[in-house]
Amino acid sequence: MQAESQTILRARREFLTIGTLQQGAVAEPIERSWRRCLADGVDTSSPVDNVLTRHELARKRDMNHLLLSHAQPEMTTLGEQIAHTRSMVILTDDEGLILHSLGEPQFLDQSRQVALTPGNSWSEQHRGTNAIGTALIEKTALSVRGAEHYMDRHHILNCSAVPIFGTRNELLGTLDVTNDFAHPQQHTLTLVKMAAQMIENRMFRASHKSEIALHFHARPEFVGTLWEGIALFAEDGRLIALNRSGQFQLELAADLQTLRFDDLFDISLSAALARGGDGLITPMHLTNGARIYAKLQAEAASAAHTQSAVQSTSASTPTARTVKRDCAANLDMLNSGDARIARAIGQIKLVLNRDIPILIEGETGVGKELFARAIHEASARRDGPWVAVNCAALPEGLIEAELFGYEEGAFTGARRKGSAGKLEQANGGTLFLDEIGDMPISLQARLLRVLQERSVTPLGSSRAKPLDFALVSATNQKLREKVENGEFRRDLYYRLNGLGVLLPPLRQRTDIATLLEMLLAIEHATEVTIDAEVMRLFKMHPWPGNVRQLHNIVRTALALSAGDSISELHLPQDFLDEMQKQPQQEAGTLSLDSLASEAVRAALQDHEGNVSAAARQLGISRNTLYRKLKALGLV
Repeated sequence: MQAESQTILRARREFLTIGTLQQGAVAEPIERSWRRCLADGVDTSSPVDNVLTRHELARKRDMNHLLLSHAQPEMTTLGEQIAHTRSMVILTDDEGLILHSLGEPQFLDQSRQVALTPGNSWSEQHRGTNAIGTALIEKTALSVRGAEHYMDRHHILNCSAVPIFGTRNELLGTLDVTNDFAHPQQHTLTLVKMAAQMIENRMFRASHKSEIALHFHARPEFVGTLWEGIALFAEDGRLIALNRSGQFQLELAADLQTLRFDDLFDISLSAALARGGDGLITPMHLTNGARIYAKLQAEAASAAHTQSAVQSTSASTPTARTVKRDCAANLDMLNSGDARIARAIGQIKLVLNRDIPILIEGETGVGKELFARAIHEASARRDGPWVAVNCAALPEGLIEAELFGYEEGAFTGARRKGSAGKLEQANGGTLFLDEIGDMPISLQARLLRVLQERSVTPLGSSRAKPLDFALVSATNQKLREKVENGEFRRDLYYRLNGLGVLLPPLRQRTDIATLLEMLLAIEHATEVTIDAEVMRLFKMHPWPGNVRQLHNIVRTALALSAGDSISELHLPQDFLDEMQKQPQQEAGTLSLDSLASEAVRAALQDHEGNVSAAARQLGISRNTLYRKLKALGLV
């Protein structure tokens, strides 16, 4: 840190002396701020005196009473999280005026010397480059450390500030943590971001009243977290408000007054309420085809509306039953005619409810998560929680707390009263560890211990909590190779791999025609036909994106065909380009490069060594299979 500070000091002296700055010497927002300060003639040694009187401060606080009322509880919590770190928590208005601050007594005297108390302005105009003033101009979260501050007297500080935006995306102010440069703290900016997001969410819900709220995210595990999108609807489907995270996910602007539920989603509000109005997390599709996971919450005032929606759906669909469902996947539905898929489903059914962990392997897009969810729905734990954890998406540095939970005061940033981890949340249901191959090896030993002992000890606690859940894992990596390379623990691999299920890539499946029927049914287009030439192309295509890619191609083709038969004219150009890169081969066959050795071995095992039957299952000739067996050294 000392060397970095000296580098920044040298860069600052050079900039102030001759006006040049070596590229990359400081972050771009800091460089832009330095140049603004230099152009505006900001003094590096004497801040502009701009302290409000008590009466003027009271008036400013009055003008920002909504921000203050929702920020103060989060400031208190943030202050507890960073206790004993010589820090101040600061709230400003949209001009950088400090409205409220709190901190430790031993830091208060120093903070008064550098004007970190209410009534002082920290705009760039008054204080030069600093986290508060610069974040307001850049409209982004940032940290300013030591010599990055434009004024000499602020080099004793580290500051991390995050802008706070209102429900119409208007800039309201900043939340900042400032601490002693000699006592740097890790993860400070992350903690401030979380607190600022909580403030925004508080203000969003307080500013809008609605009977129906939709909580959503592209990943199901983020529904119910700070990063979820929240959309509020009236009973007639009008969109009342959408929080900033939701606007970002849906790529919408703040002016949303003319939008309705069915402008955003490929399902009506009444049908969505009928399917999942009781707070279940369900997959949904946007009108552009993208998938999200959502939870609908209807207030008591709209209970009659929800009930009528259920009755309406039941009346229009004679076979519909008003049962609790949060997932369309079931094992029998996924058995679409491919022998390897049928074999996998048969094995899964034999081990269900026997406390045998299942490891699903396969390329990206083959449907591993859908299979995992179908396993949960078919098990005796179907009414218990379904907890999905993407091991590759958990924030670095927080993955241990997310998985194992923590007690109050366990670490800097720990929430009051602690938090239950994903493992504890899955108790009584199913835990799905997606992308398990990406779990840091440092945490694999602890996960193994949890699985062996069937209990978890949260961070900061000495008391173990018993666990009882079914375990399903998935990966698109070759875990056995990672084990041999020392990148994955061998003992954990065998603990996860009670039953190993390998889902074949789409290019190796023999049930494309059946899959297409299912996808057309999902898209409510069962009357649409597919030309023979398109079917031939589908069977020859390498499908690098697997079933997910096929679904997207079908959705696009349906839109382009406008309800007519799907022909080659309706196929996206990138799909056709991929075809041209592949060597031509007989329809229904597989190239030697794409035929995995695992598929050959599985087919031979299925048919007890009968080469003719195995070739039929793989969709290739006996001669092709013999050549592959010879290449593999099996004959």
